[in-house]
Amino acid sequence: MKTRIIDLSELRCEDEFPAYAAVYSSVTSDPFVLSPTAMRWSERIFLSRLDDCNRFWLAQKKKLRCKLVDLFDPLLRHHCGKDYVAVFADHPWQCLLYLQYQLRHQGKGLYLLHSRLDQNIYRTLDWECWFDAQESLAIHLQTINAGGFQEESFRSRQARMQRFIQRIGVATPHEMSAADANSIMRRFGKWLGRIWQWGFSEASELQGFPWIKLEPQRLPTVKRDLDYPVNQWSYIEVLLREDFARLCDQFHHSDCVHINRMLWEITLYNDHKVSVELSFRHPYSLHRDQPGFATALYQARYIYDDLIRDLQAREHDLDLPEDMPFLGWRVEVGERVLLAPALWDLFAAESGQIDYQQVLNLQNKLPIAFECFQLNASYYPEQSFQRVSIGAAQHEAFDHYPWACSSTGKPLFYFEKPQPIDNPLSGRGRVQKIFLERNSSEWWLSQSALQSIRDYFILKDADGRRSWAYRNQDGDWFKQGEYC
Repeated sequence: MKTRIIDLSELRCEDEFPAYAAVYSSVTSDPFVLSPTAMRWSERIFLSRLDDCNRFWLAQKKKLRCKLVDLFDPLLRHHCGKDYVAVFADHPWQCLLYLQYQLRHQGKGLYLLHSRLDQNIYRTLDWECWFDAQESLAIHLQTINAGGFQEESFRSRQARMQRFIQRIGVATPHEMSAADANSIMRRFGKWLGRIWQWGFSEASELQGFPWIKLEPQRLPTVKRDLDYPVNQWSYIEVLLREDFARLCDQFHHSDCVHINRMLWEITLYNDHKVSVELSFRHPYSLHRDQPGFATALYQARYIYDDLIRDLQAREHDLDLPEDMPFLGWRVEVGERVLLAPALWDLFAAESGQIDYQQVLNLQNKLPIAFECFQLNASYYPEQSFQRVSIGAAQHEAFDHYPWACSSTGKPLFYFEKPQPIDNPLSGRGRVQKIFLERNSSEWWLSQSALQSIRDYFILKDADGRRSWAYRNQDGDWFKQGEYC
């Protein structure tokens, strides 16, 4: 059967990103190829929770200016073989149900339930497909000894539901999609009610789905017992760099391995152990950061500084040094994800105006998250921009020239919301008022056009401090920013 190409322009929302994926692979594959959070459903099928690294994938999608299919297909082909089948959706049961349908029809490649085409096919799934998919669920529930699940009772309720369907003459589950899950649960039991809820849910919550997180068999760990107590970062940094190199050796310097989280367990001078976490906002390649390991050491330095401050403020062991030394530590990889080297090189080869790889590396080094903003066509300053997620789809462009001209004389520091102030001219202090402009935004949406008008001023006090304020048509004053 020829692989079908899906046009993702048919997505309901351009920036909508699936929360889960179910992948069938005919070859032995690592389940951590899409996310550090995975579940083994069967010998050939694994589930991935994409929500745990969606910012990373959205950033790559924006960088490559590609569709989701073009982003994930090379990765899955590399790790799962050319005959893989993958379904992306907002709930793991929807992934498994549609995967069951595609395997039954010998489908290949990648399918997105956000696309109109696959949505329409999903709505046509018959009862045979619906109940066949429940076989693997029953096996899974029995294997994990799920609370309240009894196979004999479950089979009996399935048969009762099938007789009910035949009696009312409903051809597909979608024809009954308006039925309340609680009603199904009361009539046919808890698990069939949950299956009904999972099948039509638009939320990414598990809603009782029996997710069992797959733990990697063995992740690299290094341990260091110091010959003498150490508390100065200059010495700790050198030793940590050696330990990160030892972690790379345990990964056999694999270019596929990218780390989301590392655990650092520190043994203090009083034999107390402190466990801290080195977290990376985007999958981090320890191998590609050697020999300096700057990104990992930045994160370790932030943790070290916080720990030293806490130790200095402690109220116990006061007879010990204020900056309590370290006796040793253990570094362990907590979460990892596999990215094909060819795909990673493709990310790094982008030649656009923005070097997104450098942006990702910088975000991993900083102690706070990046914020991304988008311009809006509004003359009201508080409405002229909005915070968006990094990698989100951009709105349609508009002519920035009128807004750029009106920005002359405005300060760099804005308040999130205008702050009411007293009339600056009625106080005792001498305040100089300098008129800037009169503006109005979307006056046609207001019941009174005059109420949308604002007169902007620079207010300069006797000490030379300048504020940015406006007066509305009712004579009320608001401060909106400060000049440096």
